[in-house]
Amino acid sequence: MWPHISGLVKSYLVGESAAPQASSHPIAEWKRLLGGRISIGSDARVTSAHLIARDPPRCALYIGAESNIEATIVLEKDGVEVRIGSRTHLGGGALVDAACGIEIGDDVLIAFEVLIMDHDSHAIHFESRQHDVRDWMRGTKDWTSVVRQPVRIDNKAWIGARTIVLKGVTIGEGAIIGAGSVVTGDVPPWTLAAGNPARIIRPLTDAERTGR
Repeated sequence: MWPHISGLVKSYLVGESAAPQASSHPIAEWKRLLGGRISIGSDARVTSAHLIARDPPRCALYIGAESNIEATIVLEKDGVEVRIGSRTHLGGGALVDAACGIEIGDDVLIAFEVLIMDHDSHAIHFESRQHDVRDWMRGTKDWTSVVRQPVRIDNKAWIGARTIVLKGVTIGEGAIIGAGSVVTGDVPPWTLAAGNPARIIRPLTDAERTGR
């Protein structure tokens, strides 16, 4: 579904000798939950993260090398993939909620309590959502009438605290999103955007891109 993300130098897979030995480590539980469809890059830290897979068959999670993940990752339905690149940070209280597919690139900074969703959660028509609570509790939620579109956050982007990124959005390379924004449309590479809904404020300067 998604192209390979660079930096998965050393993966912790079922049966691999390099896998952590402590059963209390979250990777051990995640491997059991996803049946081995998980890859965690070398020196990545996920001890503060949480994974929820409501319907684990065919779901997959990939996290690149040297990333620090403190977020909750939710795989809402079977066949969903979440890919997170290398040297990427997802802060505490952040929620990555996927019912389609979410890809986050390398060297991305995602601050605390950011919400990233690739779906509307429920159908617009009441008749199609009236049993959602009951069905969710039973693990039988019907997603066919729920709008879903993949989300992509490209390399080197920075997402400010308490931002909401909604379905179908692509945030370009190096883009910066101001804290508390609601991103409903694509953000071009190397631009600064903020607001509700988020709007382009200005392009980033050459000095801001390179640090020189």
